[in-house]
Amino acid sequence: MTFLFKNRAVLFLLLLTFTQVSTANDFYPLEDGSLWKYQDSNNKTIIKKAIREEKLGYYPSVLLEVSEGKTVLSSEHIGVTNEGVFRFALDGKRYDQGALLLKDKPKVGDKWPIILNLDPGKLATEVKVTEEEVDVPFGKFKCFVTTTVSKDEKGTEYILKNYYAKKVGVVKVTIEKAGKKHYELQLLEFKLGSNKASDAKGVEKK
Repeated sequence: MTFLFKNRAVLFLLLLTFTQVSTANDFYPLEDGSLWKYQDSNNKTIIKKAIREEKLGYYPSVLLEVSEGKTVLSSEHIGVTNEGVFRFALDGKRYDQGALLLKDKPKVGDKWPIILNLDPGKLATEVKVTEEEVDVPFGKFKCFVTTTVSKDEKGTEYILKNYYAKKVGVVKVTIEKAGKKHYELQLLEFKLGSNKASDAKGVEKK
């Protein structure tokens, strides 16, 4: 099965059973208009924005778009249940039951299986949670870190880490390929809904 890290695969990784469903979560603000501005390891500015609420079948969710300049690179539908934050669709392709991104009330040691839907097939892997303090341009944050390890058909290992900060969301993303840094995003700016500036900045740098 081939799923080498072409552009769309990398975007997928930036972006990668239910009862009560809502759009409220301490670690993934989904208010309409919430906006995250990142700088990637290629010195490009990447914008992720919550566009509007949309319902996919039973599940209420929020459409988010990732763009560079005026070009929309990818989209996803994210929703929140009492179990955690889920991705319900990527670029219009719906997931059968959603992919769990972060458990509700996360804690170090959490882990759960996940299936990545990558053309031309599926990859079963596992997500593990740790805790780490990170320093990005937007500030310093104590984060829960989700780590996913996968391999391509040649056996090359990829490690994806998403750093979730309370009231902000993902402040950093790293991808390692064969033990070496492959790609990175760091948060430059965050605005919570309706273009209102967030009060959730991290600890000021010393």
